[in-house]
Amino acid sequence: MTNLSEMPTWLLFTPFILLALLWISRRGRSVKHNKPIKLPPEYFTGLNYLLNDEHGKALDIFVKLVETDWDLVDTHFALGKIFRKNGEIDKAIKIHQGLIARPSLPDEYRSKVLLELGYDYLAAGWFDRAEGLFKEVLIHDSKSEEAKRNLILIFQQEKDWHKAIDVGVDLFLQGASDVGIMVSQYYCELADIAKTKGDVSQVAYNSKQALHYDKGSIRALIFLADHEMDKQNYKQAVHFFEQIEKRDAEFFPVILDKLIECYHRLGDPNKLLSYLAEVESRHQSLAMIEKHAMVIERYQSKDAAIAYLTDRIRKYPDIRGMHSLISYKTNQSDAGELTLLLDLKSALVKMQMDDSEYQCHHCGFQSNTLYWLCPSCQSWAEVKPTMIEAA
Repeated sequence: MTNLSEMPTWLLFTPFILLALLWISRRGRSVKHNKPIKLPPEYFTGLNYLLNDEHGKALDIFVKLVETDWDLVDTHFALGKIFRKNGEIDKAIKIHQGLIARPSLPDEYRSKVLLELGYDYLAAGWFDRAEGLFKEVLIHDSKSEEAKRNLILIFQQEKDWHKAIDVGVDLFLQGASDVGIMVSQYYCELADIAKTKGDVSQVAYNSKQALHYDKGSIRALIFLADHEMDKQNYKQAVHFFEQIEKRDAEFFPVILDKLIECYHRLGDPNKLLSYLAEVESRHQSLAMIEKHAMVIERYQSKDAAIAYLTDRIRKYPDIRGMHSLISYKTNQSDAGELTLLLDLKSALVKMQMDDSEYQCHHCGFQSNTLYWLCPSCQSWAEVKPTMIEAA
């Protein structure tokens, strides 16, 4: 017999969880039919096997019991989830395969068993088998949201964007509005592939489709703006870039260099300077102070840039702004001041070294690379640029 002190904690509670589930299920039916609650003795034998860590014998008993009493099926589902959650996928598969193989399986439970077995295969990494089961669920229930969401995730894992879009659009039309963001990102993936191949028409088409399913898609707007820049249609590119500031200003620093280049090509520096001042007044914590100063220096003077930085830092102190101001001041200082300024600049650089440029708003994942799909929590469009850190 297994020593209880050596057993996993979850296993000690499993029999009691199963017993409670069965009692609740039986109690509801007993009250309805005015019958006393009665549990088969074999059920307790199975629970005893679980306590003694004899899982194989326990599973054999539970699978046979359900053939004569389908009221026990809820306990099978619970036991399967427990095994799956704790990494014992083979045991979970055995439970659900045993159920699906029973000729007497009621139709009302078939889809549920197929879904659970599909989850087992997903946990095991057998995506092709899981895909087949979720598709079988849709044969019995064509509107199963659970089956469709899992198919979407499988196609996403396999990077089969066309299939993911087909299922996603179907689910979106059923009313699952949250799927729109995912469909939008799948179209963006196709736009990225088309851009790599040089297929400009598909870049534009897929980007517009992405905006159709997520009107706030920053990624799609960037594709469209880049597309217009490639065509030297800088006015239209500016339109798309400025839409980004209106829809999600956190991404504005990401596209600022391109926006500045468009205005330069249009030969309209005054409008650029006015626009940057407006953006900065609306979003005081955006990481744009250095580039704004560079634009002022380019179209006005170095003294004007220094005056801007000095005034800006006095009102809203931040590390990047101080670093930029010191860079300007080093060219105007004598030897004594220069040494001090260089030391300060070095210290500020070290303070910035540990800062990450991007962070996932869903799970907190940090990176210096922009990921549209968070590598940690697998959320789309949640990784965004970090805001300026006040000094």
